[in-house]
Amino acid sequence: MTNTAKLGLPLIQPDQALKHVTHNEALNALDLLCQIQLEQLDATTPPDPATVGKAYALADVPNGEWGDHGGEVAFYTDAGWRYAVPQDGWLAWNMNDQSLYLFEAGAWTSFLTRFDELNNLNLLGLGATADSYNKLLAKTPSSLFSAEYPADGGSGDTRVTLNKAALGNAAILALQSNWSNRMEMGLLNDDDLTLRLSPDGSAWATLFKGNAQTGQLELPNGVAGEVQGVTQKASILPDSGRFAAEKTGTVTAFVAPSYLKNENGSSFSSHAKFHYDSSTYGGAGTALDTEVQALADLLRESWAARYHPEFWVAKCTAASSGYYENTQSGVSKYRQLAFDGLFGTRQSASIYVKAKTGTWLLSASECDVQVDGVAVSGYQLLTASDGWVHVGAQYAAASRAAKHQFVDLLPFYANSGDELLFALPSVFNDRIKIDPLEGLVPSIFSVS
Repeated sequence: MTNTAKLGLPLIQPDQALKHVTHNEALNALDLLCQIQLEQLDATTPPDPATVGKAYALADVPNGEWGDHGGEVAFYTDAGWRYAVPQDGWLAWNMNDQSLYLFEAGAWTSFLTRFDELNNLNLLGLGATADSYNKLLAKTPSSLFSAEYPADGGSGDTRVTLNKAALGNAAILALQSNWSNRMEMGLLNDDDLTLRLSPDGSAWATLFKGNAQTGQLELPNGVAGEVQGVTQKASILPDSGRFAAEKTGTVTAFVAPSYLKNENGSSFSSHAKFHYDSSTYGGAGTALDTEVQALADLLRESWAARYHPEFWVAKCTAASSGYYENTQSGVSKYRQLAFDGLFGTRQSASIYVKAKTGTWLLSASECDVQVDGVAVSGYQLLTASDGWVHVGAQYAAASRAAKHQFVDLLPFYANSGDELLFALPSVFNDRIKIDPLEGLVPSIFSVS
């Protein structure tokens, strides 16, 4: 045997003269074949000039000096080109694409294609660098998880599972905008299914919750606006908030609303009526009071307001006998007007108001309240300079121990002699956020 079996290195023979020549030849061969660095795959033409130490994986039909060495690896040395026939299992680093290649079945292929299992990795980043928190990180325009089809030995089913450790932990699917969460859905510190939304990643509003015990769907913030597929809103007030007895397009005498409470000796009276086909809007009827016109202009274009069903605008004149005191604003005020709701955890209200004289306080301590569609935090003061505003309220955002109880929606506080104009109240047996421009909401008890 004069050469090694795997690399074909020359062996020193017994009693051989000039042993150093054979030894050096074997070292040179090892230098070429170990830790192979390929300048090119499927090379066809020798470089000119060639550089000592450079190696090339030759194509099946190369040119020039390489012509008789198709498929071999060519090394350039001080003595010229030397060649080696690659064996299955050889590894070489391709300098051209900075990647590791494996020789098998007569060809060089990317070593990565041989991976069919990766287990117990600490980090994995695709297009980005994973870290100790995001141990799996992918930066990609799209991702796809597909079932393994029966033809491939699978069931055809697929699922993605998020597992949390215990009841008090969270399993969340989050959607982000510029790295800030805007939607979170999952099991948020309990076993109920919750979907919540955020405008800034810190303040959250729950869209819905599915109760894990009962399977019931909860809408903590109700339904807003005209939502397709949701029953049309209908006020539970018999007169649709028009302060009149008639159920026709026109109304006559003012009827004080018995469903609104007078507190502390306050009184309700008529202020003025919205007239059908009024001369204010070019019709033949009575001209509108300026306060009524301001409300009508707020709600509708003049051509539409002209033929709107008639309604009365009412006035609450405050008194004060000293109970139901509210000091949220730092000044004592007393409740003058409210809706005394029954079975109130799912009731909502809507009303248009204008502080005619004095300062009126609207409390949001027991209700979710919005003024012109903007949520009120704690309380809001209303003055004459505010003009007409829309107030929406939904009672009992949080669960209460007793659901069937009297509750006060629309609590307004003032001091003796202050006057508040109010119009078009509506009450709903649900948690509904009413659009500020909703206007008159019909009742199932009336025709208008």
